Amino acid sequence: MPKCPNCTAHMKEPDKEWDFGRFRVKMYKCTKCGNQFREYFMENTLKFVLSAHNGGLGKIRVTKETMDRHKTYQ
Repeated sequence: MPKCPNCTAHMKEPDKEWDFGRFRVKMYKCTKCGNQFREYFMENTLKFVLSAHNGGLGKIRVTKETMDRHKTYQ
């Protein structure tokens, strides 16, 4: 049973699975902290985990602080 690398909550099933070259990828989204992470398997052996601790590997959330910082440098 996979665990979230951010808060160590247990995940039940992957949200999505796909083949990526020689790897079988399983993507999870933590229901506790919102972190999204991917496990990469080769021949049924976990090789590594990629994780974004800011809440996801997908879209970047734009916050007011990010917008203010961007306006400062224009």
